[in-house]
Order: sequence, then structure tokens, then C-alpha cells
Amino acid sequence: MEKRRESVTVDLAEKYPIFKKVDGQLVELEEVEPGRRYGLVVNHGGATYYLQHTDEEEAEADAQKAAWDAGAHDRELEEKRIAEEVAKFEASLSFETRITAFVDVLGWKNAVEDAANGGDREKLLALGRALAGMQGYGKFTETLQGLAQEGERWHGDPRVSQFSDCLILSFSDDSLGYGALKQALFVLTSTLIPHGLLLRGGVVRGKLYQQGALAFGPAIHEAYHLESKVASSPRIILSAELAAEWIEDEPGGGVAWRIDHDGHRFYNFLPPFCGRSFFHQNQELWQTRLNPIRSLIISMAGDTNCPESIFAKYEWLAGYFDAVCSENPACGINAVLSEAIDLRGQVAASNWNSLVQAIRRWLPRWPLKRG
Repeated sequence: MEKRRESVTVDLAEKYPIFKKVDGQLVELEEVEPGRRYGLVVNHGGATYYLQHTDEEEAEADAQKAAWDAGAHDRELEEKRIAEEVAKFEASLSFETRITAFVDVLGWKNAVEDAANGGDREKLLALGRALAGMQGYGKFTETLQGLAQEGERWHGDPRVSQFSDCLILSFSDDSLGYGALKQALFVLTSTLIPHGLLLRGGVVRGKLYQQGALAFGPAIHEAYHLESKVASSPRIILSAELAAEWIEDEPGGGVAWRIDHDGHRFYNFLPPFCGRSFFHQNQELWQTRLNPIRSLIISMAGDTNCPESIFAKYEWLAGYFDAVCSENPACGINAVLSEAIDLRGQVAASNWNSLVQAIRRWLPRWPLKRG
């Protein structure tokens, strides 16, 4: 007995003619044949009609429907899973008090534009490696969270969100979160400094929601304000609240948060491992850490296209650099501030001479009349 097929695939309520193909030719039907499927066709001339499915098309449609019906249970399970994920997400939508850092990668925009406009290949590679390093840290934190027991969080509960050249880092508001923050800043500075990229940021305690790329809350606004309005130089500074709490020195003589001339505490990123004493005599480690910074400062000092407003940030960095070298003479690295300022003076003189020559070349040389 022939299997009865399902009803038509389109609504035949409209009064269009009905056709089927017989030996490749269209044959008009007076009425619909029961159990057959039909499709609506509009030809190149604009004529509209219903066309009966061929036996092959019917067989294909039957197979598709059978596959759809067979997957009903799996679809039901998937819908249930999605509903549970939505419910879980909605339940998680609440602010937590977290240690939050907003970090900006300085020079990223200009470096990207230079690379895109035919800059050297090395700069493009450096950008790619730096971005991979930032993404790698984000995936590292996700891996740590995956290792935690169900219903628990990894030590310090590190979370990372990245957009363009900015990072939002947050941690649990406890001693484990404090340690995880320092570890994160050390990893990021160690990853980006060799590529000539410095960090500026702010760290606060505040209300935050952060899951994956989604992050919002007052803590971000407060940390961003510190980064954009207060930090000014390539430093990651603490809020007044945290600066008053985090004043202890590190084990081994290191200092994680250094006091700047304006009273703000900032992350002490130049010394290897925050300058802990058991690294003081390791000259190779010091030079690996500091030489890229020294080269960067000299490079920016000699850059005729570097505005004074930008060089001021590197001048601050040079002062910090010299202070660290002075405190750790075993590092074997020469001070840089005086050399950078002298070089900057030469650049300014060269720029002035070029301007004078340009004026003389283009202005009409009329004799001056004495009054």
C-alpha cells in the first residue's frame, strides 16, 4: 500500500493555476491531487502558479521531515539547556564587591595605524604578539576557573574582559584577590614591555558585574576615572582607599606599590618580581627587564615626530627608571633621564632649524625698511 504523503507545502488559497511537469512539460491540472506537495512559482514573465512536486522532490521532502521528527527529542533537550542557561545568567545578574582594574595599553592606537600604513614588519609582529599575550592571559583565567570545583571559584577569582586596547581585570575582595591582581599586573607588564608598550590604569574596590566579555558597574567608572584623569603617566595607581590598606612590603624586601612624588601609590613594575632581595644580584635578570625600557625612552626622546605632551610621559618613566637603578646598583644599567633630556634638546634644536630654513625658503625676500 502506497504511503500517504503529507499535505501541501504552501497555502493554495490564492486562485493561481496549478501545474505539474510531465516529460519536462507543464501540464495544467483542474484541481489539487490529494497527498501531493506544491510550491509557488513566479516565472521571469511575472506569471504566478502552483507547481506539483516531482516524485524525487516528494521523496526528499519525506526524508527531511523524517529527520526533523527524529530530532524532536534532541531539540527538546537543547531548548531545555538554553532555558537553563538563560535562567542561570539572569540569576547571576547581580553586583559583587570586587577589586577592579581598568588598564589602557599606551601607544596601541598609533602603533596599529603605523603598522596598517606600511610600517615595518617588526612592529606588526610585536602588536600581534602583544595582543596574543593579552588574550592568552584571558584564556588562562578561564582555564583556572574551569579547574575549580563545581560551585566554587579559583583562588582570587580572576576575571578578564578586553576591548580594543583596554583591559578590565577584577578579583575577589580578599587576600587571594590581592595576590592574583599583582600576579596579573606582573604577567601583563612582562608581556608588553618587551614590545615597547606601556600600561596606564587605575585600581579600585567597587561594585561590578563581570562574566566573560560582559562587564559593567560603578567600579569600572571609578577605575577609568583614575586611569584617564589622574594617572597621566604610564603607571597603574591605587584608589586612596586601597593605598591606605595595601602598604605592607613584599616578602624578601620587595615593594609592590611605590609612592610617587604626587602621593599616589602605583604598581612597581620595573624591578624584576617587585625588587625582591634574592634577585638583587642577578644582573642578567635586571638587564632583561630594564634594557627594553631604556631603549624605548631613548627612542622616544630622539623621535622628531613625538609631541612634547607624549614625551612628558617618557620623561616621567625615565625618572622612575633612574630611581630604581640608583636603589639597585648591582643591576649594572646606566641612568637615562639626563641622556634623554639632552637628546630631546637636540631634537628641538633640529626642529627649530628646519622651521627657520623653511621660512627663509618660502617667504619673499623683500628688503626691510627702517622706520
